[in-house]
Amino acid sequence: MSATSDTVPVLYEVRDTGVAVLTLNRPERMNGWGGGLATMFYERLDEADADSRVRAIVLTGSGRAFCAGADMGNLNTISSASVDSAGGTDVSKLVGSRHPHHVMTMRKPVIAAINGACAGMGLTMALVCDVRFAAEGAKFTTSFARRGLIAEYGISWILPRVVGWGVAHDLLLSGRVFFADEAAKLGLVKEVVPPDELLPRAIGYAEDIAANCAPSSL
Repeated sequence: MSATSDTVPVLYEVRDTGVAVLTLNRPERMNGWGGGLATMFYERLDEADADSRVRAIVLTGSGRAFCAGADMGNLNTISSASVDSAGGTDVSKLVGSRHPHHVMTMRKPVIAAINGACAGMGLTMALVCDVRFAAEGAKFTTSFARRGLIAEYGISWILPRVVGWGVAHDLLLSGRVFFADEAAKLGLVKEVVPPDELLPRAIGYAEDIAANCAPSSL
């Protein structure tokens, strides 16, 4: 995919160094998680997983957000989703064809380069990545409690495993906004770097894995 495309919801590039870069590419919607973006995201993950050239994957966002949560336009139309054979609502158009924990089943490490706002579903997606880097000033929030929602898509399971029960309770119950520096202190991200150094740092980390770590071990 062309790195300059403004129409493809997920950009995909495989570098000669063995690193695939996936970029969520709906900056006008702050990369809101919705059917078109979510479906293509999983398709590109499958492509990276099947490609023998790819040893590691970097996930980032375009514009000022990593992923600011579910696309509210999709949420507003969820009532029109089709009804499945069991009588429940088919939400695949909203969240894509799979559960976010699918990222945790990848045979290749997935590195998140969190370039900006990371909220709700976006935070869940960052947490299921294996390692996380963040740009200085990036904002984080679980947000669910402030939207009248449950802690969705497994975040109540994985967040305490990343930052501990006490911190997880704070972040989930308050829904407060916190910044990249605090995220690093809490152990939610590995490093905080200047925005213009974020993607090179994350890619460099992935390239070191690609060059020096055995795929069978990974």
